[in-house]
Amino acid sequence: MVKTMARWTAYKIYPEEFLNNEVNEKALIIDGKRIHRVRLLGKVKNIAISTIISFELDGVVIKDFEKKAEDIEEGDFLDVIGRVGEYDGSKYVALEVYKKRNDNKEKWKKLRALEIEKTRKYMEDEESASQYEGGEKSDNPMADEVLEDIYSEEESPKDKILNIINENDEITYEELVEKLNIDEKELDDILRELIDDGEIYEPKTGTYRIL
Repeated sequence: MVKTMARWTAYKIYPEEFLNNEVNEKALIIDGKRIHRVRLLGKVKNIAISTIISFELDGVVIKDFEKKAEDIEEGDFLDVIGRVGEYDGSKYVALEVYKKRNDNKEKWKKLRALEIEKTRKYMEDEESASQYEGGEKSDNPMADEVLEDIYSEEESPKDKILNIINENDEITYEELVEKLNIDEKELDDILRELIDDGEIYEPKTGTYRIL
């Protein structure tokens, strides 16, 4: 069976893990496992704007081909999700979504370290994981479960919903209800507000994606 362009899990890793490990055929190899999407937390440096926006995040080259990050500034502390890439021997992360974490940076660093420790055991070799054939979703808990959210004490319900949508790429209303412990009316109000603010959209009724 031919593999389709499946939705790979965005694994949380340290920037130095990206810098210190090999990229082969657009997959980062960590502990012998090949992963295609990563989530990084770090400080912005060396912003360059041309046909794309590029910058470094604690040394990792981030390429924003769609110019989504026009509002970033030198020194911003970003939480980035993107695809692993390589061109002419140089590795990079192709930006998909990002969130500024300029407040309480040290807390975010500690929280991310806890997340990485807790989720690392779920990392799989995606090239050999048959669940991606035909575009089927993985049984890997990383792909389906929102961890007993380490961010819960730090995030507002709105931020929590945004992060869940970020991590799932696309999610249905029913899935959000299952993952969140809030009243459906409150969820409805937040979703409506996020749509009105241009943060998310509905590619089809009852399904949500980040803009």
